[in-house]
Amino acid sequence: MDMIKNSASAKLLAIVLIGIVCFIASLLVLALVEERQSRAEEAEDEIASLWSSQQVLTGPILKFISDGDTNTYVLPESIKYDIQIEPEVRQRGIFKSIVYTTKVKASGEFNASDIKTGSVVFSLPISDTRGLEKQYSLVWDSKTYPFEPGLAGIEKETSSGLHVSVPMNWNIARIPFSFELQFKGSKSLSVAPVGKETSIDMTSPWTSPKFIGNFLPSSHEISDSGFNAKWQISSFGRSYPQVWQNNEVNLYHIQNSAAGVELLSGVDAYDMTFRSVKYAILFIIITFAAFFLFDILSQVRIHPIQYFLIGSAIALFYLLLLALSEQIGFGGAYIISTTMIAGMVTLYSRFVLKSARRATPVAALLILLYSYLYFVLQLEDYALLFGALILFVLLSVMMYTTRNIDWFSLGKKNEDLSGI
Repeated sequence: MDMIKNSASAKLLAIVLIGIVCFIASLLVLALVEERQSRAEEAEDEIASLWSSQQVLTGPILKFISDGDTNTYVLPESIKYDIQIEPEVRQRGIFKSIVYTTKVKASGEFNASDIKTGSVVFSLPISDTRGLEKQYSLVWDSKTYPFEPGLAGIEKETSSGLHVSVPMNWNIARIPFSFELQFKGSKSLSVAPVGKETSIDMTSPWTSPKFIGNFLPSSHEISDSGFNAKWQISSFGRSYPQVWQNNEVNLYHIQNSAAGVELLSGVDAYDMTFRSVKYAILFIIITFAAFFLFDILSQVRIHPIQYFLIGSAIALFYLLLLALSEQIGFGGAYIISTTMIAGMVTLYSRFVLKSARRATPVAALLILLYSYLYFVLQLEDYALLFGALILFVLLSVMMYTTRNIDWFSLGKKNEDLSGI
């Protein structure tokens, strides 16, 4: 222990080992993040199983029998969707999940020349019909026909939806149709672009949308009052034809071409905590370097156990951040965790450094570091750049502060000081 006390090299080695131990302790929080995130996903799945799952509207599709037993399927010439999404947050314990109720108004036309028989089935695949709570009808060629459950032969065993048998009228070239639906869903809503020309107009008061699928909106607006997104999609952008027979096109193939929106829960506390832990080694190095400078530039001697306690406090920050963010959200949790850890280390520094004046730079350093980390976490695309910049600045400060130190005589100086 005398060697560690009197030798700068030995003390530095001990500090490095302590820093590694504290960093490993910080990394253990990552396992907790994954475990809590898994539990949150299980809660979301449970809520979705009781409410209704993520919805994909894949239709309409006309089916008729041609050439004996050959099934022929036809997609609309044009279709327009007006969709309003009303979100709400459901909770299972401390975990929350976003669900919604949506109102869909659809209208379009089929090309009569694509249809060869006098009776066809109008099918409307919907991924989870448990979300439908009322009876709905189709307006076909100005007449109303009530929907029935099921898809009537379109992968009936694996998919859900609605269907209705409709008559044909070859006196007109285009057969108009329209329908209105209201159904429940969870997290996301997508619509397959089944028309030669598909228009989708989607609005919601939700302020954190993520546009998903094979097509981004042609235009969108996001504000404090919600979002509005518009898609204009032609059949040239998809890989399946307008008319096919039997199993030439799989229903899932059409579903995979869907475009829509995912309702994000704002800042994901688990992802943000996971990202913040990656900076633990940076915090440990910078904090230990600050105390090491006091150690070599003043007559104050800091014991390795005191370094260990300070490093433990830095590691504890991430556990506090995870636990608090589940209760009050990431922003509030970050402020409280920073205040607790920075306050604790600063108060401890007053005794370790034997001066309130020496503890003031420690407090300023911690507040600067945690504030800078929060800033970097908000700039995901530029996190690496700003992380590198802060390392450059701090290393420059360290080099400037220690520029006049004679490291070779430092060990002898420590020996002289220890005899005082």
